[in-house]
Amino acid sequence: MDSLTQAVLGATVGEVVLGKKVGNKAPFWGAVAGTIPDLDVVLNFFVGEVQSTIWHRTFSHSLLVLTLVTPVFGYLVFLLYRRSSVASFGDWSNLFFWGLITHPLLDSFTNYGTMIFYPLSDVRVAWRTIFIVDPLYTLPLLFASIAVLFMAKTSLIRKRTAVLALSISTFYLFLTIINKINVNHIVEENLKSQSISHQKYMTSPTFFNNLLWSVVVKADGQYYVGYYSLLDDDKQIDFSEIPQQKALLLPYLQGADAESRALLLELIEFTEYFYALEPGENSIYLYDLRFGKISGWFKYTRDFIFSFHIQDKNSGIEINRTPSELELKDESVNRLLERTLGK
Repeated sequence: MDSLTQAVLGATVGEVVLGKKVGNKAPFWGAVAGTIPDLDVVLNFFVGEVQSTIWHRTFSHSLLVLTLVTPVFGYLVFLLYRRSSVASFGDWSNLFFWGLITHPLLDSFTNYGTMIFYPLSDVRVAWRTIFIVDPLYTLPLLFASIAVLFMAKTSLIRKRTAVLALSISTFYLFLTIINKINVNHIVEENLKSQSISHQKYMTSPTFFNNLLWSVVVKADGQYYVGYYSLLDDDKQIDFSEIPQQKALLLPYLQGADAESRALLLELIEFTEYFYALEPGENSIYLYDLRFGKISGWFKYTRDFIFSFHIQDKNSGIEINRTPSELELKDESVNRLLERTLGK
């Protein structure tokens, strides 16, 4: 999820865990704990953007790693307040544990993929039930994390406000699971009725909502991409075809040095093999299709959020992420809203 959501989730969790003892220090340090896992973005200063993209949500989002570092953060904050706070080392460790752990658990419901079992497993968990920015999930937590700051720490309504906000957001998250189950059922009906032979498919919600869903179907040598809104008048999904053009990649795999080849294979694995290729000028473009094709609502370079430019250089194969240039226009936003409300 986005940084704001993770911060206010951590703040609300911190309030529930320790607000009665330490007052406003609890949501503050809860917000810090909720932000810590995403500090892996500092890798951008030490490795290339492609490698940083692949490594995001790996070791820093591991449930095991975060559990092991919990006492360290707990002890440091305990030392900071030990002369003025009634909270013990165990209290602060408990706050950091829940503030840290809830971050990757929530991320697992999004589309990106989160290695919550690292280093025991490098599988990226991605349940894909909620978009990375969803106001309906965030707003209750944002309201509560601000409201409690103006209440006495011993006030019963203070803790109830935080608990209620967590309950509302968690219930909404549960509804996203129900929505996905419903969408998957409709997708399977369409694949059967349209006689589309496929290997696998994935569904994920689109921008800022849980009504309009992107559908990507992997078939032999191509993909079928479509959209379905829970408010559509019918259950028909109109698919467009995207050729994979896998053969375009072979010369680059064969001609790459060991390091570049390893990075390229890692990138392909990162896409969960939902990728398509397109020829460029003495180069190729690799598109990560997991986030769907978004042409017509928001304008990005090459129509995809995650796209990569691969080209031959004298020094070997060079892989760069293509910048995503979001162009907000009234007609684009209106079209997205119209499609969300049903075709």
